[in-house]
This record gives sequence, C-alpha cells and structure tokens, in this order.
Amino acid sequence: MIYEHYELNRKAELDSLKRIDPLPEAMNLIERQRYAEAAEYLEFFLRYDYVKNDSKVKELYDALEFKRNSMGYQSQKALEGVLKGKSDETIGRVFAGVSDFFLFGDLRDLTIEGYHYLKGENVDEVLVGLSTIGVIATGVTMFSAGNSTPIKGGISAMKLIKKSGKMPLWMEKFIIRSAKQVKSSGDIKPIKGFFEDIYSSIKNSGFNTTVKLLNRSPNLKAFHNSLGFAKTFGKESGVLLKVLGDDAPIYYRLLKDKTSKKTFLKASTYGKRGIVRLAKMGEKSFLKSLKPVAKTSRLAKIFSKNVTKMLHKIPVGIYILLAMISLVFLI
Repeated sequence: MIYEHYELNRKAELDSLKRIDPLPEAMNLIERQRYAEAAEYLEFFLRYDYVKNDSKVKELYDALEFKRNSMGYQSQKALEGVLKGKSDETIGRVFAGVSDFFLFGDLRDLTIEGYHYLKGENVDEVLVGLSTIGVIATGVTMFSAGNSTPIKGGISAMKLIKKSGKMPLWMEKFIIRSAKQVKSSGDIKPIKGFFEDIYSSIKNSGFNTTVKLLNRSPNLKAFHNSLGFAKTFGKESGVLLKVLGDDAPIYYRLLKDKTSKKTFLKASTYGKRGIVRLAKMGEKSFLKSLKPVAKTSRLAKIFSKNVTKMLHKIPVGIYILLAMISLVFLI
C-alpha cells in the first residue's frame, strides 16, 4: 500500500510528540551566512505561540531583519545581482531579473561565456542556451507587442538557479536541448509554458522553494506535479520541505481530502511524527489529542463517585439540622 511506503500508517508513539525548536537550524543557516533562508525558516514557526513567546527566537529574528534591511547589505546584494546575475536575497534577484529584462543580462552572460571560449576555458552551455532563448524571446515579444514578463522572469530565474549550482542534470539537458530547438526555429512557443510555470512558482512560493522542489524532482513531470504543493502553501512550502523532507508534497496529497491546510501545518511543527499521528488519528481526534487533559487517578475517581452517591442519600432534614448547629456555634 502507498500509505505503508510513506510511513503514514506506522505505529507512532502518540504520547511523546515534541515540537520542533527552530533555533538550532536557524543558527546553523546564519553561521553559513544564509540569512534569507534563516529568516524564512523562523517566520514559519513564529506564527505559533510556543515560538512567538520565546524571547530568544524573537531577539534573533529582529537582529536578522536588522542586518538584512541595512543599507550596506542591501546595496551589496543589489550590485551582486547586476554584475553577477545571481543573489540569495530578493533585492539581488530583482536587480538580476531587471538586467535580463533589458537584454543587458543576456548580453552580459553571452559575453562572459564568449570570453571563456576564447581563453580555451569551459563554456557553460546552459547559460549560453538560456541567454540565447532570452534574446529571441525579447525580439519576438517586442515585434508582437506581447507580455514578456512571465517568460523573461522564468529565464532569469533559471539563470540564477544555474549560477547557484543547484540545477539538476536532467534540467540542464532539457535547457540545452530546448535552446537548440528555439535557435533553429526562432519560435519560443514550445518552451513558453515551462518558463511561465517557473515564474508563477517563484511568484507564489519564492525562489528558494522553487529551487528545492526542482532539486527534489527526478524529472520534468515530477517537478510539474510538485508545483501544486507550492501553489497551495506559498511561502510556507520551503520550510515544509525542510521539516518533512522530500516527500512533503506526497504527504499532503495523501491527506488533503481528509484534513485542512491549517491542521496539516500545525502537525508539521511536530515534524514527520506529527504527520504520521495526523494520518492515523484523523483531523478531529488529532486536534483533540493536542489539548492538555487534567489527569485524575483511578482511586480519586472511585472516591468522588461514591461520595456523590452517599451525599444524595442523606435526607434534607439532616442538612437543615447541620446548618442550625453551625449558626449556634457562630453566635
């Protein structure tokens, strides 16, 4: 059964769920200067009270945002986007994208690769292919008065992915093959939908999430299937992949008809164990199991039950007599 393959019917220790502490992973990302990813990771957990009320997490997030919003850091990332055509921050990717929209980026990359060729160095065929498609797309949309934003945005994003060293081999082959077809035919229609999907995914769920989905997909079909997951969870998709692993889109696809998006997100804060528990118990029972229950011993329950029965058997007159005696002692 498919549920057995993805461990969703596995026996779970239902009384030992522990929520994820985001601090260790956030600190790990910060030490590697992956500030944007660290901020995205903390933002996911800060919606929940157990993290929101943690002063250490709040202080770390505020310090992180102060760093990312500083003028020096923003300028550095913007320049990185224009000159190198790559960046791990939004502002850098925006400037890289803008340079591609105005042909500068495509010509810049073709010039750099041409220089490598003249020096007898390795030429990046993927970047040459993407830049070639970019130049042709600019010309086609210019003469047809069409909207080049989704196509050029998708091409620019794929360049960033390639320059970051995170493009899988199957995608590289697909790009090189497609570029040759576009160059020989001068027609971008066969590849247009692909770049529009990339642009849409980045717009909805962010650059980092799209890169993760791409790297976790063994082929183009699997990547297209995972885009539905990104569309559903938007910016939260990346953290879900980090917390639940490569099978996060499959877990949700198996559970989406039985549980709400909100409950799935809440279960994910307990890691994969939380998802297993949700799958075994169902949404209503899972949420009920998370509520604190007052524990009463068996002996106390029996005593309480017997005392209640005994009190019901005492005549009303006895209660009145006891009340009168109490008044006498008070006087």
